[in-house]
Amino acid sequence: MHAAETNLLKLLQGSKVFLVPNFQRRYSWRRAEWEQLWDDLLRECRRTHDSDAQALDGHFLGSVVLHPAPGGASVLMKHLVVDGQQRLTTVLILLAAMRDVGESLQVEGWNPEEYNVKYLVNAYDDTYKDRLVPTKLDRKAYEQTVRHRVPTEGIGQAYSFFAKSIKAAVNDPDEEARIPLKLLADTLLLHMLVVEINTTPGDSVNNIFNRLNSKGMQLSPADLVRNELLLNLDEAQADAAYEQFWMPMEGNLVKLKSNGNRDDRKFVTFLWAREVVFEPSTTQSSLFLTFEKRFRDALRDLPPADRAERAMEIFEEIHADHLLFVLMQDPLNAAYDSSPVGKPLRQALERLGRWGSDPCIPLALWLLKSASNGSIEEHEAVSAIDAMLSYLVRRALAGIPTNQLNRLITPIANQLASRGDKPLHARLIEILSLPGYHWPSDPEVMGAVAKTPLYLSARKQVNYLLTMVERILEPLEQVDTSTLTIEHVLPQSVLTTPGWTEYLEGSSVQLGDAVAVIHTLGNLTLVAGPYNSEMSNRTFELKRTEFGESPLRINNVIAHHSSWLPQDIEARSSELAGLLLAALPGPSTSPPAPDPMSLEDDQLDKLEDILQSLPDEGWTTEVALQEFLGLSVDEVRALVNRLGPEVARLVRDKSGGIPDWLTADIGEAVLSQTFEASSVKYFDAVKLGKLNERGEQVADGIFDPDDSEPDETSPW
Repeated sequence: MHAAETNLLKLLQGSKVFLVPNFQRRYSWRRAEWEQLWDDLLRECRRTHDSDAQALDGHFLGSVVLHPAPGGASVLMKHLVVDGQQRLTTVLILLAAMRDVGESLQVEGWNPEEYNVKYLVNAYDDTYKDRLVPTKLDRKAYEQTVRHRVPTEGIGQAYSFFAKSIKAAVNDPDEEARIPLKLLADTLLLHMLVVEINTTPGDSVNNIFNRLNSKGMQLSPADLVRNELLLNLDEAQADAAYEQFWMPMEGNLVKLKSNGNRDDRKFVTFLWAREVVFEPSTTQSSLFLTFEKRFRDALRDLPPADRAERAMEIFEEIHADHLLFVLMQDPLNAAYDSSPVGKPLRQALERLGRWGSDPCIPLALWLLKSASNGSIEEHEAVSAIDAMLSYLVRRALAGIPTNQLNRLITPIANQLASRGDKPLHARLIEILSLPGYHWPSDPEVMGAVAKTPLYLSARKQVNYLLTMVERILEPLEQVDTSTLTIEHVLPQSVLTTPGWTEYLEGSSVQLGDAVAVIHTLGNLTLVAGPYNSEMSNRTFELKRTEFGESPLRINNVIAHHSSWLPQDIEARSSELAGLLLAALPGPSTSPPAPDPMSLEDDQLDKLEDILQSLPDEGWTTEVALQEFLGLSVDEVRALVNRLGPEVARLVRDKSGGIPDWLTADIGEAVLSQTFEASSVKYFDAVKLGKLNERGEQVADGIFDPDDSEPDETSPW
């Protein structure tokens, strides 16, 4: 077995074919994985690389394990893809999308045939016309998508995602952010790296595959950081550093999972939060490589004795920072009352922690550290946290997706650290008010909140928002809202709850209009946990009586309503949003009013994103999409009919069949890509919300998409 680091250009070039054995699973990557690859590529495009064309300088994608394919002698090198077929397939789909986008946009000097001949097809071989031969189940979709340029099934979904992303990058209205297509292609081929592992004919492919896919323990980024530091210490120093600094950190930040494995994601998140202050583009996956480069650069000109001293200093620095990180987990704990950090700052950290935006962790840690060492005043840190909360809350109320927050927020600590003489709060407001950050103004929030299904788009934050409203309303008595649960006044099961369907129909309300507002802010309130299940489907008359007896002012207000129809819910959404906005300052400059056509495109993007996130064989219905998007039946149908058939096929009627409201062209194309819609793969609105939340976290690099224990993943 031979292993060597290489770039994609060297892996793909030459007369060869990659054969995916049928014991491999089908192509299963979806939006979270595509976004991660795309973000890594964009990040690499903006880096300065080694001028030596032969140097392997770039982002490491993973490994590809190849085995000589059986058969007679041939000028075509045939390889079985034993491992890495998902990333290899995705890279070739991405190259096909680049090929076609360049042609459609008529990019000057672009030769699509070059990409065919060099990387995608074997022009002179009738047996293996494509460079990649997927498993039998994926073969037709790959041929249709890559060779015939007709996006088909899951592989076609990947192609559509990348084609759309490429067009957005090369046509970015911000000239500084625009990336030429040639740079994208060259970066992919030259600076996206893999380890190519070639086996020998005598090796057992099955044994290799089974070993690679066994549940072995890999070194995490935290392990690699620790080892890099220890390598610069002698045995006695290493033992002392491990016992004095590292073991206490593991005790605080690592937990033992039910399967016996160690879960050190909180530890990795802490190390990442430190590192982005030095290098804003650091992701959790690139954490070690970024740390290694910075650490080795710092040691390069030091004598050996000083290197050991510097390694010990860094151990001590990391340990000191981790104590601040631990404080962030429970800042109001009485144990910290005697700490140097005052209560107002700890209360601000608690507010930010309850909101639960993980991309804010580097900023929070930097503010806490800077206030602790006297670099900034504590009141400056409090003001900065409150400004960040205003930004986050307003975006949630306006229904703005969170999947870009990691890219937007994590560099802010670095930007504030290098702000010069500018006051901290002023610099933060300046950053958040930039157009690309999209800090919604009052009119923008008020125009969107009544249609935003907040329970699905920001489910974990709904309690926070309703609690904030309750405090603004000056409650009659102090109630511990942390023990309360979310109640839908108009029940989630409205379509199957006779008392409510009769009530709505008797008021001449279209049930589709009611479905669209089920998860909006105006239809949500707080009740005691056991009480929630008892009252959930009760009629509005019964609920109104109980709300009138509630100790919560937020419920007393509902009791004063004489009806609970979509227009009442929309009015309450606006009322609650108005109370919140009055307590949350907006951007320093008001952005222009959104274009109605742009809003429709945003809705289309949100629809496409959630459908692209569905796992293999996953599907949904127009009713679920109504709830998830907060739109009417006609609006959802119009958006679905704007999708390509490779994505539209995932929207079915309630029996799993192809909807009769699809246009003739889309319906016919969907029919050719059909699959059997199993009830166990159906995603209702709540599942779509959880899928979207999970996908955004994976795309942000916060969580492992393959983790089987998603609970307690937030470092807050």
